[in-house]
Amino acid sequence: MVNKRIFDFWQRRPELEARLPGGGSAMAGRRSILIRFGLFLFLVAVWLVVMARPLRLLFIYSFPPRLFFKDFMQEWLIAKAVINHMNPYLPLADLAKIFFRPQPSAIGLGLPSSHPPPVVFIALPFGLLEYQQAAQVWMVCEIACIVASSYIVLVWWQGRRPSPVSLVLMVLLLMVFAPFWEDLLYGQLSSLLLLLLLCVWRSSRQTLAGVFLGTALSLKLMGAPVLLFFLVRKKWRCAGVALGVFILFNLAAAVVMGFEHVIYYYRLVAGSIAWIHLLVEWNCSIWTLGWRLFAGVQGPFMQSSIILPLFRLPGIAPYVSMVLLAGIMAAGLLLAVRARDRDVSYALLFCLTAASGPIMWMHYLVLLLLPFAVALRYLKNFGFLKVPTALWVLLLIALTVPDYALANMLDHFNINRHASGPVTLSFWAGLFTLVPLAVTLALIALVAWLARSRPGYNDSKGSRSVFDSCLQKHDR
Repeated sequence: MVNKRIFDFWQRRPELEARLPGGGSAMAGRRSILIRFGLFLFLVAVWLVVMARPLRLLFIYSFPPRLFFKDFMQEWLIAKAVINHMNPYLPLADLAKIFFRPQPSAIGLGLPSSHPPPVVFIALPFGLLEYQQAAQVWMVCEIACIVASSYIVLVWWQGRRPSPVSLVLMVLLLMVFAPFWEDLLYGQLSSLLLLLLLCVWRSSRQTLAGVFLGTALSLKLMGAPVLLFFLVRKKWRCAGVALGVFILFNLAAAVVMGFEHVIYYYRLVAGSIAWIHLLVEWNCSIWTLGWRLFAGVQGPFMQSSIILPLFRLPGIAPYVSMVLLAGIMAAGLLLAVRARDRDVSYALLFCLTAASGPIMWMHYLVLLLLPFAVALRYLKNFGFLKVPTALWVLLLIALTVPDYALANMLDHFNINRHASGPVTLSFWAGLFTLVPLAVTLALIALVAWLARSRPGYNDSKGSRSVFDSCLQKHDR
């Protein structure tokens, strides 16, 4: 009897709701709000589960002793050295002995900072703070750069200013991916470089684009493929302004820290640091491919692994690397120059920027934000084709795997049977360390295929914004 009453009530529910004040629309609105709120709570719970380990690491690295593992320590020590009229490119351990009391044991490698002289203009204000305070303030600045980058991409995607809710959701989504939270973890400059290069992409004036590009080149020598693109496309003003800003920044840095120290960096430090890190197993730059194939790699750090070569012919390793780099750069630039869609050109250039330098760490892959967004927009316009959409999702999932997870995986492939000694891997097992490079090259192929297979969204009727039209006029 009770079951029958419940069934009758459920059958008459729409009629009863309609008799209520406001009718059935009010009840439907309440249900919609409850469903959205439940979905929001579910997504928050999933985000907290996924981010549990990264959030814990971010907290641990904000306080000693892990605080001294941050790469931001390079900027802080450069600033302290300049303020005290010392050589900022002394080995980090020597500078730490002077400015830390007591010296942290984490600084054991006798290498100078790898960052170029113009970084002093970012570092100097932080040199006025204690190291822990400076590192925490810099993390806030990094988060602000990620928020600004998200805002730029959302404006492009939506064609209007994004709501605060969509902006916050995008920033939280980006934090799931290892390149973004590892950049925060180590206090690196990649989020700032992403913002600068996105400003190059969206700048409506060639002069302004050149200023942003020159700043990116000055801070970490990143953006060379974009500069080459400007030269090939005969955008002389962009290229000239970028080179001029680069030279001016270095001259200003020479005035601040001394000409001899700037010359010392470019003559000795830059090349030696690039060579040392060339042999680190987690450096997945295109430059390393020749050595991985014919010489093997072993970094200078205590916990560095050894990756054996496929063929032992070390004499040809540098030449193979140069040929591979030249071939990939030429192919990528050719695709970027021939692309009819300006966004596709910059997506390809961002990928090349991440992979073509002598050093490529996981956090460099924050630059793939634009290529992923451009590929997604093409997939949306094509109706989400099965194979390219599956590839896009697979590449995105690969970026959720952090360095430490890959490192733990390598221990299972150790062929060193002795109790002591470094982890030794075969060439094939060592390919796991090239996952970031594989994602970048696969994304180049995906974006290029999507752009060439069918007309892009810029070719669709009525979908091009006035701002994009202005950009194309300036490009000409």
